[in-house]
Amino acid sequence: MKTSAFRGGRALVLMMLALVAALPMPALAASGNYGRLAGYVYDPTGAALAEVPLTVSGPALQQPQSRTSGEDGRFEFDTLPPGEGYVLEVNVPGFAPIKKTGIIVLLGQSTQVDVKLEVFTETQAVATYEIVEKVNPIINPDSAQTGAVMNAEKAATTPVFTQVQAMPQLVAGVGTGNSPSLRAGLSRYGKFYVDGMDTTDVVDGSITAPMSFYAVENFEVITGGLDAQYNSLGLIENVVSKSGSNKFTYDVTMILSPAWANAKYRGASNQNPSVSGYTQNEVPLSETSFYSPLVGVGGPIIKDKLWFYFSGQWNFSHRETPLGEENRPTDTETRLARLKLTWQPTAKDRLSVAFNYDNNAITNQVAQTSASPEAETQIDRGGFFAIANYDHSFTDNVLFQLQTGATYKDIWQGPMNEDSQDIAHIYNSTTYRNAGALRNEVGNLVTEERLRFQFDPTLLFKVKNHQMKAGVQVSYLSGSKTAQVIGNQRYIDRNGECNPDDPATFQYCNQRIDFYNSDGVQAPLTTEAANLIAGAFLQDRWNVNRHLTLVGGIRADVGRLYGDNNQFITNLVGVGPRFSATYDLFGNRGTLLKAHYGRSNEVGDVFIAQHANPGLTQVTSTFSNGAFADCAPDTTGNTLCSVSGGPTGRSFEKGHTPPHVDELALGLHHAIAEQSVIGLDLTYRKYSNLWVDEEMNRIWDPSGQRVIGYADGVNHTVVKIHNPDDAWRDYKGMDLWVQGRNGPWDLLASYTLAFSEGTVGDYFDGYGFNPRFKRFFEGPSPEDIRHTLKGSIGYTTRFGLDFGVRFNYRTGAPMWMYQEGAVDRQRVVRSPRGTGHANNTNTGTPDFNDPSLVSELRQPSQFLLDAQARYDLNRLVKMGETKMELTLIMFNVLNNSDVTFVQEQYRATNNRFGTATSRRNPMQAELLLRVRN
Repeated sequence: MKTSAFRGGRALVLMMLALVAALPMPALAASGNYGRLAGYVYDPTGAALAEVPLTVSGPALQQPQSRTSGEDGRFEFDTLPPGEGYVLEVNVPGFAPIKKTGIIVLLGQSTQVDVKLEVFTETQAVATYEIVEKVNPIINPDSAQTGAVMNAEKAATTPVFTQVQAMPQLVAGVGTGNSPSLRAGLSRYGKFYVDGMDTTDVVDGSITAPMSFYAVENFEVITGGLDAQYNSLGLIENVVSKSGSNKFTYDVTMILSPAWANAKYRGASNQNPSVSGYTQNEVPLSETSFYSPLVGVGGPIIKDKLWFYFSGQWNFSHRETPLGEENRPTDTETRLARLKLTWQPTAKDRLSVAFNYDNNAITNQVAQTSASPEAETQIDRGGFFAIANYDHSFTDNVLFQLQTGATYKDIWQGPMNEDSQDIAHIYNSTTYRNAGALRNEVGNLVTEERLRFQFDPTLLFKVKNHQMKAGVQVSYLSGSKTAQVIGNQRYIDRNGECNPDDPATFQYCNQRIDFYNSDGVQAPLTTEAANLIAGAFLQDRWNVNRHLTLVGGIRADVGRLYGDNNQFITNLVGVGPRFSATYDLFGNRGTLLKAHYGRSNEVGDVFIAQHANPGLTQVTSTFSNGAFADCAPDTTGNTLCSVSGGPTGRSFEKGHTPPHVDELALGLHHAIAEQSVIGLDLTYRKYSNLWVDEEMNRIWDPSGQRVIGYADGVNHTVVKIHNPDDAWRDYKGMDLWVQGRNGPWDLLASYTLAFSEGTVGDYFDGYGFNPRFKRFFEGPSPEDIRHTLKGSIGYTTRFGLDFGVRFNYRTGAPMWMYQEGAVDRQRVVRSPRGTGHANNTNTGTPDFNDPSLVSELRQPSQFLLDAQARYDLNRLVKMGETKMELTLIMFNVLNNSDVTFVQEQYRATNNRFGTATSRRNPMQAELLLRVRN
C-alpha cells in the first residue's frame, strides 16, 4: 500500500517555507480565533464613566489585558481566547474595588458584563467586592449572526462519534452527514476553519482533513448573518484548538466498541438484496468493531510566555462482510496528530504555530457482490496542514493580525494487489480482476494531490464607538489528478471471460476498450487545475447606544481559474454587501431583535477548474469474425469502432455571473434564564447562477427524445459551461431553537419548518443538457426537508452521573419516478419536478402528466436516537486532581432499521421502483474510559 506520509514530504517542505516567509511580519490569527468581553461602566447614579481602567485575566490568557472605558462608558476586550474562569477587575480611587469572576468567553461571541461602581465610604471594610458573574454568554447584542458555539465539555457530553466535522449537525438549519448542507444549499458550500484559517478542501468543499476531537476548545458553527470577513454560500465551522496553559495537563481516552456490543441486521450490509430478502436467510450477518486511543498533553515551556499542546488519535475499525460463501472484511485505520505552540513574548505580541497530520487507509472498500475479490480496491489518503498566527497591538485601539498557512492532501485509490497491469473483465454485471470506475472517474487507479496556500492580513481599529476591520485574503488552490485503467484496457464480456488468443472463449467475447491519454498513448492521464483568489473586505460595527448596534460591510472577491497546462480559463468577480442591525428591546440584554441582509459569491475552486479538462480517451472495439476490430483514436467510418472521452467538448463561456446567495433574515432572541436563550429566526435564501453544462449543438424533436440534427452539421456535442439566470434554487425557513444551561440541564434543540425549490439539484446535474427537458427540472429541491426536529440534551445529577441524549427527526426528501430516455440515458422524470414528455416515441401517443394531478413522492422520514451515560469514578476512587470518567454511548439506541432510501427508477421489465436500497446502520455501542486533570 502507498504511504501518504512519504508522498506528502514535498508538500510539507513547501508549507514550512510558506510559514517561515510569513512569520517575520507583525501579524496573527484573524479574529475568528477569539471571543469578546464588553460592557459599560456606570457611577452610582447610572451615568456613564469614561477613562476607567479595567483589567481582565484568566487561565486561557498568558498575560492580563488592560483597557479603559470610552466617552460613553463602553469598554471592550476583543482578543480573548475562548475559555472559562475569566476575572474582570476595576480599581478606581474613591470607589469600592470590584472583581467579577466566573466569566465565560465563547468563540466569536461577545460576553456582556456591565460594571456599576459604588462610592467608597469610611464605614466600609477595605476590601474588594467579589461578584460571581452570571451573564449570559450566548445572547449576543453585537452581531446578527446565527448558529451556535459549543465548548469541549458540551461535545464530551453529547453522544456523537469523535469527529470534529460531526458537530454542525446539532445546529438548526444544518443537514445530516459529515459534509452537511445548510438551508437547501449544496454540501460542497460548507467551509471549515481551524484556528481562524480557512482549511476547506479545494475540490469537495467542507473539511479537508480530520483532526483529534479532544484537541478542540470551542466549536463555532455559523449558519447566517455573516460578517464581511467571511465569504461562504453554506455553513462555516470554525474550531479553535487547545493551546495549553501555565498548568501541565493530560487527557487520555480509550474507546472500545467490540463486535458483541453492536447489533446486526437480518440483511447484512452490502449483501445482494435478493439474499437479504430471504425469510430464512442463513448467510452470516456482518459484524463491526471499533477501537481508538486518544491522548492530549499540554502545559508551559516558559511560564506566562510559551505554551504547548500535543494531541494524537488512532482509530481501528473492522467490519466483517459475509457475501454468500465468502467473507470480505473491510479494515479502516486513521491516524491523527497535532502540535500547537503559543508564544507571547510581550504584552503586545502573540504568536501561535500549529501542525496537523492525518492518514486514512481502507481495505476492501467495495465489499459488494458486484466486484469479485480480485477486483477489490483500497484507498490511502492523508496529508498535513500548518497554520501560523501572530497578533501585534500597536495601541489599545489598533490591532494588526495575519494568518497564514498551507494544506496538503494526497489521495491514492486503486486495486488491492497494487498491480497496475492486470486487465479487468466485466460480465454478468460483475467486475472481475479489478474494479471499474472509482469516485466517478473513468480510471480504476486514481491519484490526486490537493494544495492550498492562505495569506490573510487584517487590521482592526476603533474610533469612539466604531469598531472597524479591514483585510485582504489571498488563496492559491491547486490540484493534480492522474487517472488510469489497469493495463490501459478493459473487456466487456458475455457470460464468461474472453481470451482473444483462445478460440474456446470466443463465445464470451463482446467488446474491448482501450484507454489513451491526451498524447494518444495508452498510458495514464494526468491533468492539473488551479484557482487564484483575492478577496478584500471592510466592516464597521457601530454601537450607536446601549440599545442599537449596526454592522455594515462590503467585500469583493476575484477568482482566476486555470486548467490543464496552466491554461487560463476565466475570471469570476463578485461583490457582497452586508448589513445587519441588532436592537436590545429593553436595554438589559435580555431580548434582542435582529435583522440581516448579505450576499456571498463563489469564485471557483479546483473542481470547477478541472471540469473542462480532458479525460481518458476510450476506444471501443467490437468482436466480430473471431477477432476484435482494429480501432484507434483516429479511426472513422468503421461501425465496429467507437471513440469517446478525450477532449470533453466542454468550454467555459467568456463572461460569468458567479454563483451567489442572497440572504434576508429576521430574528428574535430572548434570555429565558441566566445562561439559556430561546430564539426564532426567519430566513429567506436565493441561490442564483449555479454552474450548468448546456449542450449547444444538438437539435431535438418536440418530445426531447430524438436528435434530428446538429447546429454545425456535425454529429458531436458542444457543451457550454456557464451560470445562467434560470439555474437557481431558493429556501424559505423558520428555526425555533433553545440553547444554554439551566440548573442541571444542558440544552441545544431546534425545530425547523422549511420549503425549497429550484431548477438545479447539483452542479452539472443534467439541467440544460436537453433544452426540451428544462421544464421538468423545476420543482422541490433535493434538500426540501419540510420538518426537522433535533436536539442534544444533557442532564447532570448530584451523585457523579450525567446523561446525554441526541435525537433527530426529519421528514423525507423529495422523490422522483424516472426512467431512462432514448438518448444518452437521460432521465425522463415523472413527478412534481418533471412530467414525462409530450409524446411517447415508443407508442406515438401523448404522454403528458399534469403536475397538479401527480402525487407528491417522498423518501421515508427519518428518526434517530443516540444516548450516553457518564459516571465520575472519582466518587469511588479518590485521585486528587485527576479526573476519571467512564462513558457508555449507544448510537441508534432503538436499533432502528427503517428504510433510508428507496429506488426511484422505473422500468417496464424487472421494475424495482419503490424497493428499499438502504437502511439505517444498526445499534452501535462504545465504552470510553477517560483520565484527565
